[in-house]
Amino acid sequence: MQLDKPLSRNDLVKYFGLEPSKTGDYRPLLRVLSALGIRLVGGTTRWSVVWRALGLAAEQDLRNLDDLAAPLLTARAVAALTGVDPSIVYRWSKGAVPAGMPPFPAPIDLTCGRKGRRGLRWRRAEIIAWHSREPLPVYARPAPAFGSLAPPKTP
Repeated sequence: MQLDKPLSRNDLVKYFGLEPSKTGDYRPLLRVLSALGIRLVGGTTRWSVVWRALGLAAEQDLRNLDDLAAPLLTARAVAALTGVDPSIVYRWSKGAVPAGMPPFPAPIDLTCGRKGRRGLRWRRAEIIAWHSREPLPVYARPAPAFGSLAPPKTP
């Protein structure tokens, strides 16, 4: 995988699990990019910009790069992977997991809070780890801004 390769609109449509556009209508992608605060420059962007918009650090462990660049899964794709109905996936994401299972991986919300939208996505590596009851992969998060952490109180 090349991190320096620009991501085109078609690359982003595939990554976010959107319906491919045969007519050049990229409105669903533009809504997602707007919700995440991603601006395309020359019709492209970079992985570091996408990861920052999703709450991750721009620099990631090399072992996680393929997992992070893999297309995000819709509820239908997660359901096919785990052998359940998509409605069950949404139920799991709200915390109603089967007995004895760890918490379901947190979804990535592409709707920016819009009601009635099915814009939740999941990372394939996290779903596979959860389903096989292995620890979820850990991705680098950005460091907090200077001064945002309060020093511990001394008695």
